[in-house]
Amino acid sequence: MPNIDLVERIDRSPEATFDGQAFRHQPPHYDPLSGTGARRVGGRWNPAQSFSTLYLGTERRTATAEFERLLRQQGVSLADVLPRCLFRYEVKLRNVLDLRDSATLALVGLTEDDIAAEPRSKCQQVGEAAHHCGREGIIAPSATGFGSVLAVYIDRLMPGSELHPYQEELWLPDGGQ
Repeated sequence: MPNIDLVERIDRSPEATFDGQAFRHQPPHYDPLSGTGARRVGGRWNPAQSFSTLYLGTERRTATAEFERLLRQQGVSLADVLPRCLFRYEVKLRNVLDLRDSATLALVGLTEDDIAAEPRSKCQQVGEAAHHCGREGIIAPSATGFGSVLAVYIDRLMPGSELHPYQEELWLPDGGQ
């Protein structure tokens, strides 16, 4: 159960929209709309064993930087995880929590340092409360310092919201595409 005070603060925060492109790296055999991997192991904006979350970068560079950061954290090289697909998503969301706004960030009790901090528990608490409030996701500065991350809560998508993936690139072990 999320923190009730935090839920109330998120309920008071402005409802933001997101309408644009976003990007994601993933293995080629994964469903680009699943989010189950993040549900199982957790991510910055959802605790482990919680709810499906699709993590996207609002720019190609953001998605790549987030992927590289994950590889470094896991002590894995790029060659170890190839082949890999880069997807571009056309996204239209009606009700996201926008943590790029400093007033909203402060309202939910986070600082810019918290967004890149390990462990991620403070961010996960905010994500859990936002999900509980029915937000379709969270948009926040990337922990890498490059652009923004859009965490989409698949089960909270509202009528009229859209999420369409298109494969852009395939990275192969031999360096080809």
